[in-house]
Amino acid sequence: MSQTYYAILTAIGEAKLANAAALNTTLKIAKMAVGDGGGVVPTPNRTQTALAGEWYRAGLNTLAVDPSNTSQIIAELVIPEATGGNWIREMGLIDADGNLIAVANTPPSYKPQLAEGSGRTQVLRMVLIVSSASAVELKIDPSVVLATRQYVDDAITVAVNRLDNKQSVRVATTANLTLTGTPTVDGVALAVGDRILVKNQDTAGQNGLYLVAAGAWNRALDADASSEVTPGLTVYVEQGTVQADTIWKLVTDAPMTLGNTALTFADITSGYAPLRSPVFTDSPTAPTTDRFDNSKRLATTEFAKLRGLELSTVKVVTAAGTTLAAADVGKAIRISLPASSSIVLPATADVPQGATLLLKNVSAAAVVALTPAGADVLSRAVKLLPLTSLLLVAVPAEGLWAVSAGSAEAVEALAAGVAGQWAFRNKLINGNFDLWQRGINFAGAGYCADRWRVESLTSITVGRGFASAPYGKFYLLITPTAAANQLSIAQALEDFLAVPFAGKRATFSFQANSGVAQTITAYIQKSAIANQATVAGGWTTIASKVCAIGPGAQAFSITADVPNDGTANGLRVAFAVTNAANGVGIGIWGCQLEDGPLATPFEFRHLALEAVLCQSYFEVGNCAYESYGANPNYGSYWHPWTVRKRAAPTITLINASSGANSGAPAVAASNAAGFRPRALCSTTGQQVWTCDYIADAELN
Repeated sequence: MSQTYYAILTAIGEAKLANAAALNTTLKIAKMAVGDGGGVVPTPNRTQTALAGEWYRAGLNTLAVDPSNTSQIIAELVIPEATGGNWIREMGLIDADGNLIAVANTPPSYKPQLAEGSGRTQVLRMVLIVSSASAVELKIDPSVVLATRQYVDDAITVAVNRLDNKQSVRVATTANLTLTGTPTVDGVALAVGDRILVKNQDTAGQNGLYLVAAGAWNRALDADASSEVTPGLTVYVEQGTVQADTIWKLVTDAPMTLGNTALTFADITSGYAPLRSPVFTDSPTAPTTDRFDNSKRLATTEFAKLRGLELSTVKVVTAAGTTLAAADVGKAIRISLPASSSIVLPATADVPQGATLLLKNVSAAAVVALTPAGADVLSRAVKLLPLTSLLLVAVPAEGLWAVSAGSAEAVEALAAGVAGQWAFRNKLINGNFDLWQRGINFAGAGYCADRWRVESLTSITVGRGFASAPYGKFYLLITPTAAANQLSIAQALEDFLAVPFAGKRATFSFQANSGVAQTITAYIQKSAIANQATVAGGWTTIASKVCAIGPGAQAFSITADVPNDGTANGLRVAFAVTNAANGVGIGIWGCQLEDGPLATPFEFRHLALEAVLCQSYFEVGNCAYESYGANPNYGSYWHPWTVRKRAAPTITLINASSGANSGAPAVAASNAAGFRPRALCSTTGQQVWTCDYIADAELN
């Protein structure tokens, strides 16, 4: 059958197209005309210069190369619904000069107009077959406002395909593979049509998004052109043993040619915070809620600052024997009982380290005893008198509720005869190294500053430092004299000071410095033997701490739990120095040993009181005697100690007589209160003699 309907170039069109191709210019197609053929379907004629019955002419809606055939050019015209009332039997293309360059006939079609009671938008297309589409300028008037569905669909597809965020894939590769068939990838058996991210090819130019096929795979339609695969392309992986729910991003830099440029994908999943248990980095911010909001909203640092210190709520206890629960931690517990009774504390195993309980006895007359749960213990047997309070801190690792603060603790301390926070906290004597009765420089073992004993030393001198410590006039100065050196120095407590620590916590604090950075070690030690100072006492360490010291004063403290099993009848603190910097002094001062888990500020005692305490252990003095008698006779008298000694001392007398003295004095009698020196009178008449003495009642 011969072809009835077709389009041809007119003679003018042929000439213009040939001229454009020869001169490397373009033919500008501007409009399309529509006619009724004069009442019949005309036969296109190359000699035509006009349509037989033109009734409508307008600018082109689109002019483009056919995506299915690059030798064809498609021209499209849209006739609005308000225009019509005529038959369509012929069409023609008009160039920018107004010449008819192509003509076509078409099956008759009536185009109604609205006035006739019916209307439609009519789309007409002409397809031109040319030898080179480059000779035709594909340009339309942008004022054309109508778009066909095909145009819209194509435009949407192009726009979507060029987005960096791609449709998710079922799986992503974990290794190089052959891009064909339906293999199992990352534990998932693939099916035809699945989308897959290929990212591990040995030839990285093969990487990209693909559709699984029974045969060779093709790239996905939204990632099969260079314009659709650009830096930042991002895709979500749905399934996989290893890579399920991960997000991958193309990090290759432009320019890229799909199929040639190596494509590299990076896992960016960790760069996003999950909705469940997110972990933020850097400095995230959030809105600040109302000051007293107690909802589940996030709390900012600004909210915490506005709210200040606040307990979670108030719980009122009115029943005797009430057992507090772990949920009561952090609350203000108000206890109002009709009669004295007890309450049970929460089990420390059920609360976190450092959990606090604030207890307040608001009863008019009832005394409240605190009972730990199970095997838990209370650091001090404290009762809540009416209108007193107590703060307890949990130490679950030790099953301990530690008494931390409160008026009940202060009252209990006073009632027990312990001055607590007001005075006599420090059980060490001469803790600030103010008194040095034996001298001020020492190079061997033995007592040095009052109450402090050098256990051993090698290539070190111990002496009195002057006017460098912030707490007083003097301090302990340790000076190494050679590189290989060591020192051990300690103070032991007498039994009446040591035994009260049994079953409690003891805290040893001090300050130290050095000309260079180095270390000293501090100890709290115990012995089953009371009133012993030397290593013969069988000292064992119950707590120690290596302290890094350097220029400038630094404060240190260590805490020990003193057992109540008869192994801590003796208690002492000690320092050890090993291989300290040669010639660089180490200063120590402000030494304090006290009851409780916290180090409080150093307790200053008046020097007169400190001297009394020191002289109860050791005293240096002078006595004189004058007598009249015949030669020979012995003169003696009773000389009381400046301070009564802790025990009868060992007495050393030193002959300090002037020319009138004769004979060395001796001790006729002595005890803890004093002694009676005796001297031989070698001449008749007045006799005067003097002597210095040392009374030593120190622990050995």
